[in-house]
Amino acid sequence: MSNMDVTITLQAARNYLLKGFSVIPILPRGKKPAIPWKEYQQRPPTEEELVQWFGNGAKNNIGIVTGSVSGLAVVDLDSEQAFAFAKGKNLSHTPTVKTGRGHHVYCKSKEGVRNFQQRDDLPDIDLRADGGYVVAPPSVHESGLVYGWVEGRGLGEIEMAELPSWVLAEKPGEKIAVGKLYQGVETGSRNTA
Repeated sequence: MSNMDVTITLQAARNYLLKGFSVIPILPRGKKPAIPWKEYQQRPPTEEELVQWFGNGAKNNIGIVTGSVSGLAVVDLDSEQAFAFAKGKNLSHTPTVKTGRGHHVYCKSKEGVRNFQQRDDLPDIDLRADGGYVVAPPSVHESGLVYGWVEGRGLGEIEMAELPSWVLAEKPGEKIAVGKLYQGVETGSRNTA
């Protein structure tokens, strides 16, 4: 990453902050945070923190903290099959990033929605919401590919859509409050719960 790239990364981080997103530094060519990031789930960084993380020769990738702090939930489509499945479910036109393996579909967050991974009914589809983050353009994937906005689907080019209902549990019986799980479950239903 050249000095020009560092300037571009710092400016991208500033632009995300101006859009109301909380950003964090991600290790170069990686997906792991470069700092402890829990506090940035509650507050966005300062300008001084941005310069420390993305200026002065730093080569960090950019992470956007998802959930209520940023008003953002991201549907992570980790394969072309997942992308085709989502399109078949009438995936809304909303800001979309091409990643190293698939796409990140940016949607408005919904209160109380948290991350999930590897749901049987949504193969290769994860959700980043409260408690999560995504790697954002112009970050560099470990493969060397650069994360980029899909043409015509960048932030500011189109409105951010609501989180699709097919991503969320559709039947009330599918949702169980976490507090209830601490009370225990019936014999033989631990894995399902």
